[in-house]
Amino acid sequence: PLVNKDIVKLIKSQNKHYGTKCFGLGNLNKMKQVNDGGQLISDMVKADPELKDKDIRVWTGDTMTAASVYHQLSELPGFDTLDSIFFVGANGKIGNAVCKHLLTTKPNLKIRIYSLSHTLDHPNVTYTSDLADLLNHRVVVLGKQLGVRKYSKALSPFRGASSKKQELTPYKCRVILDYTVPYIPIDLTGFHNIEHHQIAVLETSPDSNFLKGHFDIGFGLEQHQIYPCHAGCIINTLYDRKTDEVGEICVKDMITMWKRGQELGLRNRPLKF
Repeated sequence: PLVNKDIVKLIKSQNKHYGTKCFGLGNLNKMKQVNDGGQLISDMVKADPELKDKDIRVWTGDTMTAASVYHQLSELPGFDTLDSIFFVGANGKIGNAVCKHLLTTKPNLKIRIYSLSHTLDHPNVTYTSDLADLLNHRVVVLGKQLGVRKYSKALSPFRGASSKKQELTPYKCRVILDYTVPYIPIDLTGFHNIEHHQIAVLETSPDSNFLKGHFDIGFGLEQHQIYPCHAGCIINTLYDRKTDEVGEICVKDMITMWKRGQELGLRNRPLKF
């Protein structure tokens, strides 16, 4: 795609005029369909006569996002006793990494994935093309944006169902955790027992001076809050990462990145149920 050539052109310009060596790809510039999660950009830089010897590093910051999502899930009240979750977007690089880490650390957890493509081969993973199946799981994770009408159609048969007592509710779902950007609330009119929350937003702890101020207010975040992919690129800079961060996410790197973020005073924005 033309956008990849434009990105490399920008990298050349910034490096030539300012000596910039570290480049973080934005949300729409690192999709698998565009450049395989930044891998194509990395390859183009390494093959470019002007850039190949400039020690250019290309980062997505997605490792920190995957770590954020994993910890937001694993630290949910009662998550250790949860029997299953429903996942939309598990075939994406972030969702794939989160699922792999969960399957290792939570061996009894079953993951139901909404997708026609079967990319995870594991006895605890099953697939479905029925979006309404999300209602059969207490926790739902959204990592891919779907059309509003799709959710409306899936939820309509149960909209307005009795919710006076939990045992009378004909659906299990209680919380939808959403790390898509931008975050778009789902119409849950008639579902008094289901809450939809944005996750994968980091904030600085009160006793930390790291990243104080306004960062992602253009995306609706508050002061001292930042998206983990942006924070990840900044952390890569602070720790002088020598390699690119593109393509598939390494689970070991997720653990390292989260530890570094905590040391700098970063944490997941608490969920308010």
